Amino acid sequence: MSVIELNGNYYALMKDSNGRSSVTQSYVKRMSSAFRTVGMQKREDDTSVNRYVNTGFPNGIGWARAKRDSGRGVGGMLDSTCWTALGPVTLGRLQETQTHVSPADHFKQAVNFNGELYGVFEEDYDTGEAAMSIYWRKFNAGTDTWDAVTYIDISTSGADEGARAFDMVVHKSLMFTVMNFGNGSAQFAYRIYTINAAESSADASGTGWPDTAGTHDYVTATVNERNNYDDDMARLLSFGNTLVVALFRDSAANDGDGLIEILSTVDSGSNWVSDVTIPSGYGPKALVDWYNLSVERSPVLVTAEGIYAIDIANNTFELIYGLDGDPATGRWAEVGNDGGLYVGFGSGQILRLAITDSNTLTVTNIGPPGDGLVAARQGHPTYMLRTPTEWLMVAYGGHASGKNASIFMIDTSVLLTDPETNKKYMPWHHMWQDSTGNLDIVAMAYSTASDGTARLHFAVEGAAASINYHIEEPFVHPEQSSTVKHQATSILRLPDDDLGDPQTTAMILQAYVDADDLSADTDDEFISLRYGTNGASDTTTTLGNFLSSALSQSFASGVGIAVRRIGINLLLDRGSTTTNTPKMHEFELQGHHVLQDKLAWDFVIDIAATVRDYSPDVTSGQSAEEVVISNLETVAQSTTLITFTSGRMTQTRVRVPNDIPPQFDLNIVDSGGKDTGYRTGFVTIRVEEGI
Repeated sequence: MSVIELNGNYYALMKDSNGRSSVTQSYVKRMSSAFRTVGMQKREDDTSVNRYVNTGFPNGIGWARAKRDSGRGVGGMLDSTCWTALGPVTLGRLQETQTHVSPADHFKQAVNFNGELYGVFEEDYDTGEAAMSIYWRKFNAGTDTWDAVTYIDISTSGADEGARAFDMVVHKSLMFTVMNFGNGSAQFAYRIYTINAAESSADASGTGWPDTAGTHDYVTATVNERNNYDDDMARLLSFGNTLVVALFRDSAANDGDGLIEILSTVDSGSNWVSDVTIPSGYGPKALVDWYNLSVERSPVLVTAEGIYAIDIANNTFELIYGLDGDPATGRWAEVGNDGGLYVGFGSGQILRLAITDSNTLTVTNIGPPGDGLVAARQGHPTYMLRTPTEWLMVAYGGHASGKNASIFMIDTSVLLTDPETNKKYMPWHHMWQDSTGNLDIVAMAYSTASDGTARLHFAVEGAAASINYHIEEPFVHPEQSSTVKHQATSILRLPDDDLGDPQTTAMILQAYVDADDLSADTDDEFISLRYGTNGASDTTTTLGNFLSSALSQSFASGVGIAVRRIGINLLLDRGSTTTNTPKMHEFELQGHHVLQDKLAWDFVIDIAATVRDYSPDVTSGQSAEEVVISNLETVAQSTTLITFTSGRMTQTRVRVPNDIPPQFDLNIVDSGGKDTGYRTGFVTIRVEEGI
């Protein structure tokens, strides 16, 4: 007679027709394979193979993990320098260098005027110069050059202690630039100049403008003799028929008092009116056309300390929303095409403010989304630019060693919710990343210029001169143009994926792409697959290259690899032709989950033989058979794991699975008259490891 031990008791097993007893050993069956209703694993797939499919990246950058149980991170990326904003994954857009005529100088701001793009530039400060100048230049699309137009030669004012330009706008039929310059008497007065369609300049610092030397020296010599992007001294706004300017009266200057003065003119600078003053430690960060708390259009001033609506008719202001006072907070805040006011913080976050018709202010943190940006791209916004599309362009990061400045495309057409944290966010997509650390993007502009080609212009601050670039056709769908230019290589890093179960090893067999325009070899377009497993670097191993004749790659020469999670890093390469790019529509992993390392045992207990051979303890009124049955019921209903041993195996702890309860096949014995007899027979039972 064969015997097992179960929960400290011994039980005899049933014999078959050949007189043998058996215990059937098997593996615990896994739950059914995970599948997604949104975008990853599909119900109609071959159930023998799990497919993990990425068909697009609508969530954008910032997702360190993809979690299949919640959907979090699905459709997102850990990081990317690929173009993913409009569907297929392609190489990033190519930046083209712009030059400008001598002297070498600093790009500050640009505006579209009479069908052309004009910029204002500061001359680099030189202690040996007798005078400094501010230059207006026009972008020449044919030569990628900022050509000389005119300049403000302020040598007659003895500007030997620097000249700064702070902002530029188009108002009515003129361009206006607000600036500051200093002379040998350490007098640093603000001035405002215009340039007309004939490219002729004029002083617009008319009656009421605070430019009297000795009483309106509001800028320090230190500020006037440098080219820092973050000297937020003055901002301009065209508000209907009124031109509004915000001037910082720096408390460290000769005549400063730590206030921002708001002035306005209705006659293009002939006469100025001082409207209000607002205290600030760092000057005006932005001046925009938005709303007051009564949902009326209003000039709105953004400082590091708060957002203020200005009533220029009644010379009053109201605080809309308080800010944290960080000197990097609020810089170049922008109104998006969705009507929201976007404000960047020194902490790196961007808030979207909106005022409803019921005068309710709503504030939403729109990113960085997901788990945040990778270390090299962290920082804070340095410039924001509204475009004619749904994209808000944000220059970000670059402020320290190991930090590379980026331009992100924020999709203002959609507000999503992280399914795990319930936080709101807008998708961020990559536009451009600088290859050199510790440099900031200081200005951006969008133009179509006279040649009709859309361009995103931007400037990276350099030691002696700005490094100026543009990207042509920045928002064109990559399958709708053959002239879009691409970078030589780009990467796409997928979030670490637990493949449906973070505790269970999965066997990954193959990777596939659905891609257009791949070449036959690595001389032209191809995609290289790198990966890291179980938290290792995603550039640890290169699996192979996807080519026109090789759209699949096998892991470990077809044997496969067993992992709990995997991170994918795809490298796209175009070869030598700038308009070439792979166009990847889908990336897929194939594999299946391996057996769980949990055993199960099936057997049939013979109650009568157990009573005969092991004489269970009984009390008054019990039969031995009832004791055996009761003990087995206790096993089935146990709230803790129980012991199990069979055939000299090491004792293990097991449970009876709740979806396979024991089957009691019982007979009634010695029942007659008023004696109900007792039960005996056989019990079919299954136990499985509980580890």
